[in-house]
Amino acid sequence: MEQAYSTASRLRWICVCGLAISVYSLYVKMKLKEDENYRPMCDVNENISCSLVFKSGYGDGFGLANITQVNAPNGAIGCIFYILYFLSSFFNHRWLCLFQLIICTLTLLLCVYLGFLLLFVFYDCCLVCVTIYFIHTWLFQEVLRRYRRLYM
Repeated sequence: MEQAYSTASRLRWICVCGLAISVYSLYVKMKLKEDENYRPMCDVNENISCSLVFKSGYGDGFGLANITQVNAPNGAIGCIFYILYFLSSFFNHRWLCLFQLIICTLTLLLCVYLGFLLLFVFYDCCLVCVTIYFIHTWLFQEVLRRYRRLYM
């Protein structure tokens, strides 16, 4: 039982990190809409820039708004995602853990898609994006570990 508790605790910590980056992403997105001259901390130079990505069509609804009809900023979607994962980490239902694993796998594929766009469409390194990809990979590993500990 202690292993399950430590896994849930790590899962919550990962969600807090993901939420913090998502809130920062949302803040930068809003500031960029207000002021075109705003230069966020994540804009290091011409090749390492988050504002290029946030201003693009891929900054809302992951660039899939035509397909999904979701046009909210990626940071807002991330906030909801990490809050829901944080809250669901308090429950140990098998179906919920399986659902978390399936959703986390699908969103990890979304991270691969967005990473591909970052490298091969934008030719850019977005520090916020790369950090979210790292956090999400870490989240996937922890959700898988939690599922295995509880149900295998």
